[in-house]
Amino acid sequence: MSLTINIYYTGKNGSSKAFAKEMISTGIVDAVRNEKGNERYEYFYPEDDPETVLLIDCWENQEALDLHHKSPMMKQISELRKKYHLSMKVEQYTSFSKDNQDFETVIRKRTATRKFQDKKVEEEKINKIVEAGRLAPTAKNKQPQKIYVARSKEALDKIDQVSPCRYGAPIVLIVCSDKDVACVLDDYSTYEMDACIVATHMMLEATNIGLDNIWIERFNKQELKKQFHLEDHIEPICLISIGYKAEDCPDNPFHHQRKDLKDTVKFI
Repeated sequence: MSLTINIYYTGKNGSSKAFAKEMISTGIVDAVRNEKGNERYEYFYPEDDPETVLLIDCWENQEALDLHHKSPMMKQISELRKKYHLSMKVEQYTSFSKDNQDFETVIRKRTATRKFQDKKVEEEKINKIVEAGRLAPTAKNKQPQKIYVARSKEALDKIDQVSPCRYGAPIVLIVCSDKDVACVLDDYSTYEMDACIVATHMMLEATNIGLDNIWIERFNKQELKKQFHLEDHIEPICLISIGYKAEDCPDNPFHHQRKDLKDTVKFI
């Protein structure tokens, strides 16, 4: 089990960034990183909020975190926070292993990745992803999905011809649906809905087992059908690029922008 604590420090007139810089320059950050059980201690600067700094603080287990909280550094950090008059918001998540995270962590962690490493994805992980798609619910259990795993050079070259959004990923899932198999209710076919559920299952499973990904809707559907010789009743729904995030891949600036529940949910 590992723990991730996201701490949002918010101030005025650049005080949050000044706080982070002093934490680094005084050696406090390096000292925390050298503590037993620390896995990550890193600052990020959200583009949408220039007065906030995000600290991602990861620990091997609760014991390591408790020892950190008892260390003299906590007093130094507290004094610096008061010096810069910062408010603080804390989020804490628990993950049980890299290859089997809890659901709460997965849904918060998954984000669009737009640059991948040139690194092969393990066969076992590919199988887990497509198995998650196989287990996805579909209307009347018709299971109209057709998943094509593009990983050969020839297949990936074809993907690059129909979409600019592979971002160097070594695996691209072509998520399709068979319109002849999908459930039809009152002239409405569920082929697209079913495929989207399947795609979501696979995308979240990829995140769960430590793989980065992005849902792609920007592609030439007719050209894709032509390139991969898809029959008329097989309809491409989306592409999912999968792999390992490149070290210099920029963070998604919109990842933490979520509407309040009151704006999206109504209890009736």
